[in-house]
Amino acid sequence: MTSHYLILLRTFWLGGLWVCAYLVRPLLEQRGFFPQHGIEVMHVMVGLGVICGVLMFMLALMAGVLHWRETPVQLLLVMILLSLMYFALLPWWKLQMMLLHALSVLGLIWLLMAPVSVLHRDRR
Repeated sequence: MTSHYLILLRTFWLGGLWVCAYLVRPLLEQRGFFPQHGIEVMHVMVGLGVICGVLMFMLALMAGVLHWRETPVQLLLVMILLSLMYFALLPWWKLQMMLLHALSVLGLIWLLMAPVSVLHRDRR
C-alpha cells in the first residue's frame, strides 16, 4: 500500500516539474508573462515538490523500504537537496530555470531506474 502512495507522489512531483518547465514556461514566455508573473508558478511547483519528496522519504523510512546504497534512494535525496537549493537562488531566475531543467533530467533518470516502484526492495 505504501508503494502506491510513493508512486503517486513521485508522479505528481515529476509531472508537475515537467509541465512547469516544458509547457507552462514557454506558453507564459510567448504571452509576455514570464518572468514577471510566471516565476511564481515555478516557485509553487518546486515547493510542492520539496513537500512531496520529504513525504516520500518519510513514508519509505517508516515502511522500512529504504536501502541507503540503492541509487533511487540517493537520487531522491539529491532531488530534495536540489529543490531546496532552488530557493537559495531566488534573485537569479535564469539559474533557477537551469536548476529546474537539471531536476527534470534527474527525475527522468530516477523514473527509468525504478519504473515500477519508487523505492524497491526484495521482500523475502
